[in-house]
Amino acid sequence: MQAHHMQEEQLFLKQENVWNAFKSKEGNIENHIAGEYDIIQGANNPFIELGEPRDTTIYYPDKQKWLPFKILTSELHWNNKIYLVTTYVSSTEITHLIIKVFLGEALLFVLLLIAIVILNRKSSGLLWKPFFSTMKKVNEYDITRNQSLVLPAETYTTEFNELNTVIKNLINKVNAAYYNQKQFVENASHEIQTPLAIIRSKLELLINQPNLTEKNASLLGDITDATNRLSQMNKTLLLLSKIENNQFPEIEEVNISQMVERLLNNLTVYYDNFPQVESKIETDVILNANYSLAEILISNIIKNAVEHNLPNGKIIIHLSPSHLLVENTGPSLQTNPELLFERFRKDSHQTKTTGLGLALVKQICTLYHYIVSYKYNDGWHQVEIIFKQ
Repeated sequence: MQAHHMQEEQLFLKQENVWNAFKSKEGNIENHIAGEYDIIQGANNPFIELGEPRDTTIYYPDKQKWLPFKILTSELHWNNKIYLVTTYVSSTEITHLIIKVFLGEALLFVLLLIAIVILNRKSSGLLWKPFFSTMKKVNEYDITRNQSLVLPAETYTTEFNELNTVIKNLINKVNAAYYNQKQFVENASHEIQTPLAIIRSKLELLINQPNLTEKNASLLGDITDATNRLSQMNKTLLLLSKIENNQFPEIEEVNISQMVERLLNNLTVYYDNFPQVESKIETDVILNANYSLAEILISNIIKNAVEHNLPNGKIIIHLSPSHLLVENTGPSLQTNPELLFERFRKDSHQTKTTGLGLALVKQICTLYHYIVSYKYNDGWHQVEIIFKQ
């Protein structure tokens, strides 16, 4: 809009200059210059609108094309004569000017936008630096290592100061709750083991009584089995709690291949009717884990395959750097397989197990980001642990 207004102003100004030059030289100037002006003596042409800019085109033989122009025609008087003065302004130049102005403004806008973004990022970085520093320290905080969380008291921003204060109070409460829970689990486990030990010793005394009847001996045997399961359950629950609280931070390179071989040899001696074993164990399969937890993981899976097997059954073990697969024959499940990894979940026909073995396997796999799965297919139970994906 401004460009067109400027073009019209140029027409009026150009016409005024041409007419002044015409009068100052007593009419002795060129009356026609193509694309500049025309001076014609005579009355007004009724088909020409005077005093209003209009569009037209002029043919240039040297360029062999028509070029657009904006023209203005006025009726002027001099020495009692009437003249029609027409001036021309090129529309092409105005178009080029509009494009140049647009590009200049666009470039200026882009540069201004880049400058705003850079300034905003720098100012935001300085403004939010205390916040990101706090978030980094919170992310690096590990409650199991009993470390302190040091946050600056003053950040020159009231909101961040309040945030740091709230986080400090929250961490203190979490530390207190964690410590109390840890102490409770350890104390409860210790206190439970003491009466269990007394019960076992008293049971041994009763079993050794000379006048013990067969019926009473059977009852005492059942009580002894239940006491042993209770003791084992107590130890397993304590172990689960310690794993959840990440109280096994020590990590080392564990040779799983050697561990599987050793556990198979030990369990073969422990169980009277050990199933037939077919193994394909790659040598020197190394995992970075806590040695005790790795041993519990492998031991529980193999024990599970032995205890839930059939008489004269079979176990197949495949071990590679990426996974461990343990398959065993056994009766079909009478419970939902998806619930096996939950605590105290066991098949309905199993009464002498605690139901915590696979829950312990699941907890250790979760700790080390392994993937554990169970399948039953055509009389075979399959437990697979994927170490690497």
